[in-house]
Parts: sequence; C-alpha cells; structure tokens
Amino acid sequence: MSPFTEITSMYISVPYSQILHEKYVYLIIHQARSILKTLPNVNHINLSNLHHIYIIGDLHGQLADLLHIFKLNGLPAVDNPYIFNGDFVDRGPKSIEIMLLLLTAIILYPSSVFLNRGNHEDIMITARYGFQEEINSKYPNCKKQLIDLFKDVFSWLPIYSCVDTGKSNIMIVHGGISTRIDLEQINSLERNRYISMILLPKSKHVGERLTKDEQAEYLQVTDLLWSDPDPQNRSGCRNNDNRYIGCFFGSDVTEEFLSENNFSMIIRSHQVKERGYDFDHNGNILTIFSASNYCDGSNYGAFARWDYMADGPEMTSYTLQDMSPNEQLSFNKQVTLFEDPVYQTLMKKIVGKKSLLKKEFEKADKNQTKHLSPTIWSDIMKNILQIDLPWLTLRSKFVREDAQGVLYNTTIEDYALDNTKFQKTHTGIIEDLYMWKDTLIALFNLIDSDHSGFISRDEFSDVLKLIFYGKNVNNDVNQTYIEEIISTMDFNKDGKIDVNEFLESFRIVNMKKPENLHDKPKRKWNRW
Repeated sequence: MSPFTEITSMYISVPYSQILHEKYVYLIIHQARSILKTLPNVNHINLSNLHHIYIIGDLHGQLADLLHIFKLNGLPAVDNPYIFNGDFVDRGPKSIEIMLLLLTAIILYPSSVFLNRGNHEDIMITARYGFQEEINSKYPNCKKQLIDLFKDVFSWLPIYSCVDTGKSNIMIVHGGISTRIDLEQINSLERNRYISMILLPKSKHVGERLTKDEQAEYLQVTDLLWSDPDPQNRSGCRNNDNRYIGCFFGSDVTEEFLSENNFSMIIRSHQVKERGYDFDHNGNILTIFSASNYCDGSNYGAFARWDYMADGPEMTSYTLQDMSPNEQLSFNKQVTLFEDPVYQTLMKKIVGKKSLLKKEFEKADKNQTKHLSPTIWSDIMKNILQIDLPWLTLRSKFVREDAQGVLYNTTIEDYALDNTKFQKTHTGIIEDLYMWKDTLIALFNLIDSDHSGFISRDEFSDVLKLIFYGKNVNNDVNQTYIEEIISTMDFNKDGKIDVNEFLESFRIVNMKKPENLHDKPKRKWNRW
C-alpha cells in the first residue's frame, strides 16, 4: 500500500474520528512547501504527456466529496493526474484532512498533481470561515505554528494553470478575469508576497506606500481569485457588488482575453451551481463546483475529465445520495504495485543502473541461456544497486521466472524511461542524466529566476555541461550528445525546456502486458 493510500484509508473510517499526529502534519506541510516554492506561478500541463486530467472545483472541507471522486476515478498517480482548482478549506468540517491529502499527493506525484490557489487559501478569510477554528479544535497545542505554516503554503500555491489538450489551450483559474489581466506580468510576479488579498501587500520599497505598478499587480491577482461572470450579462468589467472585491466580467471581455492569449476556454470554480457545473459566455466559460449539498443546500457536486485530443470535457455530477455514509472505500483495489512510490523508487534505481545490470547478467550467463539461478540474480542485484534487500524473496516482483531459472533480461526490459528515441542511441548518457535528475531539477529552478516554468536550450546546455564535465574527468561528453539530450527533452520542439517536459523525460513506463497488473475499476459517467 502506498503512503497516499494509507493516509486516504485512514480518513475514510466512520465517523471520521482519527486525527493525524502533529509530527506527520509538520512533515507533510514542510515537504509540500519545499516543492511549491520551486513551481512557477502557472502550472504548465501537457496532455500529450499525461493523456488525460481530472479537474476538481471547490471542496470547502467536504472530505466525503473528495473521497467519492477518488472512488469513481482512482487515486492520484503517475498515470492518473488531477488538478484541484482552489477553495480546499473553510465551511466544511474536514479542511485539514483535505489539505493533507492534497499536499501528500503533490509530494508523491509532483508531475501529475496540480494545485491552484483559491480565494479561501487566504489567512484572513480562514480566520472568518472556519479553517483556523478547525486547526484550534484538532491541534490546540500547536495551532499558532500550523496556522503560520498554512499561511505560507497558501502564498506559494500557483495562481492558475494552462493546459495544452492537443487541440487547444485552456486556462484553469479559480475566480475569473478582467480587462486589466496581463499574464506576462502574472507569470513573473512574486506570488508569496500576497499573504492575503483582503489586505494590501507591503511595498517592495520599505516604509513606502504601494507604487502604481504594485497596485495594478495586486488588483490583477485579486481579479483572478475573486471575479465572476457578470450575472446580468452586461458587457465590459465593473466592480463585483456581491463580493466587494474582484470584478464582474462580460462575454466580450472573455472573447477578447481568449483571443489575445490563445486560449479556447476558461475553466473556473468559485460559485455554487445547481448541477455542479455550468457553461457561460457562449460556452467559453465553464464553472465547476465539487462540494455537493454545500452548506446544507441541494446542489450537485461535479468534476470534469479532459482527454488528450478531445474536443471538450466529460462532465460528471453527483450528490450526497450517491454516497453511502457507511461505505468503506477499498482503495487497495485501485492501486497497482507499479503505482506504489516505494516500488517506484526501486524501479528508478534499476532503470538508472540498467547498463551495468545487463553487463553483469550477461557475464554471469556463461552458456548464454538467458537464464540465471535465483541466487546469482539476487547477488547481482544487491551488488550493483547497493541495496541490502531480500532480493531472493522479492524476485517475483521484479523479474520473471520459468523452470530453467530467472529470465534476467525481464528485470531491465519490463520497465524503461519513456524516452525511447534517446535510449536507442546513447543509453549510458541518459542513465547518467537520470542519476543526476534531482540536481538538474534544482539547477533548473535556480536558472528559472522569473518562475516562468521555462528555460532556454542554451541555458539547459550549460547545466548539462556543468554536470557531465564535472563528472567525467576526461571530458568525453561532447556537444553532439548534449544537443541530442536537449532535442529529445524538448517534446513540442518550441526551442524551450519546461519543467513538465523535463520530468516527463524521466517517467518510468511499465512494459508488462496488462494482464500482469490488477484490473482498474470501470468508470460510469453520468452526463447532463
């Protein structure tokens, strides 16, 4: 069972009486915050890599809704991506549990779980609408420390997401837009300055009032988190009289924004909808609200699934009547061995030592039978990987076997980096690169000083030279090899490397036939 499955299973017990020990809460928050700090202001999501994505709206502390979504679609995983569009907390009784689940998911699957900030991820709002009170109730001995940590985590959440569906680009943002939104400016601002949108941030010029540019930046962030489509279908932008913050925007504003920024649609949340979702502005705006029976109301909750190259999203609605209060969700059935992070870690080490393992296997196979005894196979695994595990006992999880012995090639053939073009040419270099992945990611984020999510090919080339020339004393990694690495990682050939492309180059794929894995549950879609 994976760590995400364990914490999820803990929270499904009735009557939700268990509270995670504070030391684990601290651990989850600190690890998640370190990841969030490395992310750009915009989540760049490419469905040609992820193949599909689930889009979840407001949850507002309603854990039952989140668990129901997981039951229908499976848990977040490398091959089961989710984006959660803000307002995770407040009003509902399980805001802490939802936050811990989502933060755990982003720790385990940072390239396939995405979080957008909502207007309730705001320390001033949580003081009024329940989240801070919940912290005080569940963790009275460390409430101040936890409130401060969550305050910081909220400020580091990305502001919006851009999804390349294969046919078009869509924007996912919690609130809405306005005529003053400049995405280039949004992409480069220091988002952690905005602890709360209720209070003006401090000026970068100590002791002074906000400059005109700083005021304009603040209003843009406010509009993205708080705005709504105009309820009277008026054109243009005007003050949001319902919320006293943000704005109302008309369909003309939407059409102009989509055209200027090359988007086909805006998906937002922020508003309760009777059936859980609603299209507006001639189909250009989709609102998704995932908290069903919100504040004891009668609304449905909803979520969307968007598949690669699909024309639009597949919508599913549900209500509390769809959930049995005594239902014990069997997440074990939905998590295959391949999805378990511990197993993934071992497979990463195996893939990283693929060439050395192959060489030692073939050296030990003196008669070229493609077989080794289980004992010899186990010894080689221990010596090459430098991991003292009971490989002999665990061999059924990593290699196939028949009457003649262990089919050693299946150790390295069943799993591979999802970058076959490069593997066929310079296997040794890509394995070196894989072993230096964490250092490369750290350098990537250091170079990406404007948090755009992109670095140039030349900048990435400099990073590779620093790594490889430092590791290979003979400087035997030439520019041709480096150019091929860069070309292979630039999936969409736009001349830039983005963090999602970079991580995707190291995704391990399962080459086994489907019958060797647990079957996943079928999905039943209720369309409106």
